[in-house]
Amino acid sequence: MFRVNRKSSLFMLLVLITTLVLTGCSGSAQASSNKPVDVQVTLTEFTITSSVTTFKVGVPYHFTVNNAGTAAHEFEIMPPESGTLTADQISKLALASLSQSDLPAGATKTLDYTFTKAYPQGTIEFACHLVGHYEAGMHLPIVVNP
Repeated sequence: MFRVNRKSSLFMLLVLITTLVLTGCSGSAQASSNKPVDVQVTLTEFTITSSVTTFKVGVPYHFTVNNAGTAAHEFEIMPPESGTLTADQISKLALASLSQSDLPAGATKTLDYTFTKAYPQGTIEFACHLVGHYEAGMHLPIVVNP
């Protein structure tokens, strides 16, 4: 007959409790680590392309913006606005942006952003508002789902 002494019982109980605690801790660590979704954005004359155009509220996004064009560009996430906007107007309207000094020809910059509310089709876009760029087609509609 198998006999378990008191020391063995306490040791087995300690191992069981430790295993349960460690399992619980690792599960909560994984749940709280919300790794950013990588988004590749390319700017050229006069288009914007993106690897993702549908986003989700609360998800962190890591935008890698590459100016593959021959001229400087801007990158804004903002409501559609045609016409020439001042830098002040853009800063008031944009949720996030990279300026033309960040994106000369050939440059690549990153931008981290998490959407905090939903934006249905037609209410938000990626854009470049340098003189004539937006009007030449340098904007891309996006959607942000709840």
